[in-house]
Amino acid sequence: MTPAPANPVTAAGDGDEGEDADLISLLPDCILTTILSLLPVPAAARTQILSRRWRGLWPSAPLHLLDSHLPVPAAAAVSRILASHRGSAARFHLLLARPSAADADSWLRSLAAKGLRELVLRTPSDEPLRLPPSLLSCRALRAAELTNCRLPDGGEARFPRLAELSLRLARAPSAAALHGLLAGCPALASLSLDRVFGCQTLHVRSGTLRSLTVSVSLTPRRALEGAGELERLVVEDAPALERLLAHDVNWGPSINVVRAPRLQMLGYLGVGIQELQLGSALFRSMCAVRLAAELRCVRTLALEMVDPQAKPVADFLRCFPCLETLYVTSHMVVPRSMKIFDFEMGDPVECLNHHLKRVVLKGYSGRKHERQLANFIAHHARVLQVMKFLCDNECNLSWVANQKRLLQADKRASLGAQFVFQKFNKSYIRDREWGPFVCVHWRLVLRRSGIK
Repeated sequence: MTPAPANPVTAAGDGDEGEDADLISLLPDCILTTILSLLPVPAAARTQILSRRWRGLWPSAPLHLLDSHLPVPAAAAVSRILASHRGSAARFHLLLARPSAADADSWLRSLAAKGLRELVLRTPSDEPLRLPPSLLSCRALRAAELTNCRLPDGGEARFPRLAELSLRLARAPSAAALHGLLAGCPALASLSLDRVFGCQTLHVRSGTLRSLTVSVSLTPRRALEGAGELERLVVEDAPALERLLAHDVNWGPSINVVRAPRLQMLGYLGVGIQELQLGSALFRSMCAVRLAAELRCVRTLALEMVDPQAKPVADFLRCFPCLETLYVTSHMVVPRSMKIFDFEMGDPVECLNHHLKRVVLKGYSGRKHERQLANFIAHHARVLQVMKFLCDNECNLSWVANQKRLLQADKRASLGAQFVFQKFNKSYIRDREWGPFVCVHWRLVLRRSGIK
């Protein structure tokens, strides 16, 4: 009589049989380690006690170490995990623990050896975290966010795979160091600079950069450890750049776009930008000094004004002949007013005749200049599809009816255009209407390009 074959399930586990057999253990190592990499570190590490089959899986699985997932997010716990794990490192997020100089150096050396791909440093302290030179050895990085950090002194920055870089409340040892860092990122697609010190004039030259955001402090001429904040951004040569955003523009920086032939989204331009040069066009604190209709690539524009007016908006529209979407915000964190201009239409504006389809007026309250701006657009935008009023009041039916009467909606140039009134939360003046679209749009762009 031929003996019955051995039970493969029993062979895979430690004696489990019948309905409670361990079928998961039959999966190949590559699948099991992928599953483990999706679990918080404590849960993934505990799987080693399940059976002999699982004992060696977690130490070799891709490491996703987030200190916020640890029961006790202390530096000692992070050190133990890095020492016991022998596989590659996918993510390392430090949000709660504050490492010593020796720990930071040891961790980064270990992570560099593991081929770390994503790094987030956002330690809870008013004192900037001084990053050791071992950061520069993490050359497998694809995404990095460095918050409240001082970049390392000396050493050659070379991150051949880095696609996303965010510096927030960061101190560069010198302008040359920051320029060297960016030059050492030949695959950089997204760059965010939020309150960067140590470099007052930044020159951007990148053949791969597609998204650039820059913001400064809400108060002027702030200094950190004696280092001045970024005051001037020069986009010298960015052939792939599609999105340029300035946030908190009450105090700059000044922006000069020399060459960005694929720029599609340009935003949050306000009076705080002392000088804005777009090709040959020049504005100072939102006032046109020299106009030139050169940026035909721009499709979306966002402006910020305390008291929106038709003339400065019309001047900007003349610079973007193919503009399709316009946002005008009448709210700023620290109001800075501008002079009142008389306005006459003058020469036709190309984008109003052929391209402008969507206009969003944020913080609209029905003031005189706001109505004049809305009337100007409605009476000249021939292909307008919708004008959306995000109102800074209760937006009741009688008030809306009165606004439509004052706006002379029946005289609009595009008979199919809709006027939509909506109440909104002022604290979400940017994020609700434009922010989510921008974030989702660029995550999709990066993923479609193979950047995780």
